[in-house]
Order: sequence, then structure tokens, then C-alpha cells
Amino acid sequence: MNLNPKLLKCAIPYWIGGLICFEVAIVIIYLGGVFIHREVYPPFDMDGFMTIPTLLQASILFQMSLVYLGMFFFSRKLSERPSPAFWFVQSVLLFYVALDELVKLHLGMGSSSWMPISGTKYWIGIYSFLIVAIAVFFFRDFKALWYGSRNLVILGLSGLVLALIGAFGVEIFKHIVLNRLLAKFFSEREVLSWVIEQVRVAFEEFFEMFGETLILYAVLLFVAKKIEQNYQGFLVK
Repeated sequence: MNLNPKLLKCAIPYWIGGLICFEVAIVIIYLGGVFIHREVYPPFDMDGFMTIPTLLQASILFQMSLVYLGMFFFSRKLSERPSPAFWFVQSVLLFYVALDELVKLHLGMGSSSWMPISGTKYWIGIYSFLIVAIAVFFFRDFKALWYGSRNLVILGLSGLVLALIGAFGVEIFKHIVLNRLLAKFFSEREVLSWVIEQVRVAFEEFFEMFGETLILYAVLLFVAKKIEQNYQGFLVK
């Protein structure tokens, strides 16, 4: 490989740090509009369609998809762990999730009949099933990652937990708890009810973005580690 592993390892924290700063800036601008002007600035609508936050989140998912696809091409041995299938399946799934985030397929926006999981109310259950299925089917691959790169797996799992809290947890909280509380205590205070909902949206989307960024960080560090190992092996030869 022509990539210098030392330069790559130095560049990764700057890239991830830049993404996190951008995410924080988006939240500040979004909530600034909510609290100061009582409106959501359209380009920074965190719950919108093809806005800056959705483009950023989709780009993070696309980056992970491309990195996983790259690992698939570099992992030619079927007996190797993680296996090429491990990288390929997750690359395809991440590519779909990126499209979903970009055009809100699970809400039926921008979808077409050939796209699966488009506009269905069962999207939480479907995504949950896919996550569990991948964990079970590729158990040996995750086990190999755990023993070979435990710190990176913990980092990635931490990001996954945060992303799931944002994608599923906050959404479930909205439908089970928040909507009832707003209807009971703030039914005659529409502005306050709206502000609370926008704060919830900000938490939801930020948890998703930040969690996905941590996963990307873990994946990039793993790739840098593999490149460094191959580089050292090449020098030995």
C-alpha cells in the first residue's frame, strides 16, 4: 500500500474532530433559531429533507460504506477474520442507510417502488432485526475483532449505542412518553410544546451523528492499524 500509516494516523483525529465541531455548530445554529426567532432555519433543519444536517449524516454513513467496501477488496482470503463477506454486507447496508438518511426512505419521502423498506411504519423493527441478524451471522468476525482490537470495538460499540439511542430510543420516547406529556400539560401552550419538540429533535439527530462519527473513527483507526501492519510486513520482506 502506498499510504503512509503514520500520516494517516495523524490525519484521522483531525478529520473526526472537524466532523464533531461541525455537528456541534449545526446544533447551536438549529437551537439558536428555535429559541431566538421561534423558527427553524430551513438549511439547518435537523428533521428536514436534504438539509445540511441530513447531508452531513448521510456523508458520514457513505464514508463508512466506502471504507467497508475498501476492506472487502483488500480482504481476499475467505478464511480471514473479519471475512470479506463481513465487510461487504455491512457496506451494502450502510449504503442503504445513507440513502435512507438522505431522502428519508423510511418515511416514504423520495422513495420509489423498487426500494425496500420505503415508507413503512415497521422501519424500527426491520432495522433492529438487521442489526441483530448481522451480529449473529457474523459472530466469529466480531469475536476476532474483539480479541484483536478490543479498544476499537469498545469505541465503535459506544458510538453504536449513541446512534441507536438517537435513532430508536428518542423516537420511542417521543411516541410513548413525550406526546402524552405535551398533550396533558402543554395543550394550550403551542409555542412551548413546539420548542420542546425541537429540542428533542436536536438531541435525536445529534446522538445519531455523534454516534456514527465515533463508529467511523473506530473503523478508520482499524484500517490505519491494518495498513501499518501490512507496511511493516512489507519492510521486513
